[in-house]
Amino acid sequence: MKATIVTIGDEILIGQITDTNSGFIAKALDKIGVEIHEIISISDDKNHILDTFSQLQNQVDLVVITGGLGPTKDDITKHTFCEYFNDKLIRNLDVEKHIVDLFQKVLKIEASQVNKDQALIPSQCQILHNANGTAPGMWMKKENTVFISLPGVPYEMKAIVNDYIIPKIVAEYKRPYIIHKTILTYGQGESIVAERIENWENNLPNFIKLAYLPSPGRVRLRLSARGTNKEKLEKAIEENVISLSKIIGDIIVG
Repeated sequence: MKATIVTIGDEILIGQITDTNSGFIAKALDKIGVEIHEIISISDDKNHILDTFSQLQNQVDLVVITGGLGPTKDDITKHTFCEYFNDKLIRNLDVEKHIVDLFQKVLKIEASQVNKDQALIPSQCQILHNANGTAPGMWMKKENTVFISLPGVPYEMKAIVNDYIIPKIVAEYKRPYIIHKTILTYGQGESIVAERIENWENNLPNFIKLAYLPSPGRVRLRLSARGTNKEKLEKAIEENVISLSKIIGDIIVG
């Protein structure tokens, strides 16, 4: 199962805020065996969003979008969803009640009509309840690709991912296992380490990938194994870490 993560917002593109949502989503999906195909950021522009959706359609199994679900005119994700899915917005009374209750109980004020209009949802979508905010998540499918839209507020997004998206994917989709193991080396640069372990790296099984993650004074080596047999993957990782230790054990510190 492959996924692309899309963050929507001019504020990200101009560097006004730093995107942390995509990293959280990527880690959550990776833990359940979903392969991250790419992470992209796009503008608050309808045509840009539509073009991105069209490019991703059937290229990946899952598109996770954050941002653009707020109550203001520049939040256009729902309207763009309707255009892409040939759908229309309808008022969901359960969502509206949640919005009204949230304003009364938490903010101690009445919800404005603008806020209540966040209960306008594409008629075809499955609603992902946002207990911490007013903009619900949306789950829609077109042909072979699922499109999930999430609010850009990090704590709202995280709760929906943990409470709804991850359990739903686990229950409904078959996924491979992904096992990661990171080895920390110290005292030699990336090129020297790579030269020392070249033969070992060349003999890794095709289901194990090696990544070099250098920083001043140290290099992290990340082994990633992907497959359907978890025990086989764990055994292969363990065996290759042991053989690696025999080659560069003098610089492995963790």
